[in-house]
Amino acid sequence: MSNSVTLNGREFPINADASKQQGCYVEILATIDRNLMAMLSYHSRVLVIQFVVHLHDPEPLNTGISKLMDVFKKRLKRKYKLTRIGGGWARETGKSGIPHYHVALFLDGNLVRSHYGLQDLVAKILDDRNYPQPRFTESHMVARTDFESLKKAFYHLSYIAKTRHKGSRPPSTNDYSFGRLKVNTLRDAKTRELQEMERWDFGQHID
Repeated sequence: MSNSVTLNGREFPINADASKQQGCYVEILATIDRNLMAMLSYHSRVLVIQFVVHLHDPEPLNTGISKLMDVFKKRLKRKYKLTRIGGGWARETGKSGIPHYHVALFLDGNLVRSHYGLQDLVAKILDDRNYPQPRFTESHMVARTDFESLKKAFYHLSYIAKTRHKGSRPPSTNDYSFGRLKVNTLRDAKTRELQEMERWDFGQHID
């Protein structure tokens, strides 16, 4: 089982666990990378926050998380005067049959410099709607010119793409969803490589 993945000529460490036979879907890894790199084509720094949204009851569709993402983005844009927000979610269902969602948000790190306050807002949004309190994981500030910061963030983001506990949903329900933010092609030549992402094979997963 591989502990890394190569995307567009760049090698990233991933959170794979051979002892649990837990690989990662390349399709989801590529989507995360494409979305994060698109954000970095607009902003020199991007704050990455991750958290888990739990439900009280089974939900065959993803209606609830879709509405929550709309609220998260609307409230965060208003509070921090943001132009755009990247990120998305992945659905998992364990033995209980009740799904939970791993959520990642990508924010302009020049305007949002810390997860403090931001996590409080996310928790309040969920509490106001009678959701359980979220579980936050490590946040990262990714700099466009610092590949090491990108690799560290990607390692934690790769947990979203793990194969374990995915697929337990109706055929018409998605396992994940990320925004379709387009790359800022007016940025300097360093961002042009992002256009090559379309040639990836999204049908594989890392075993």
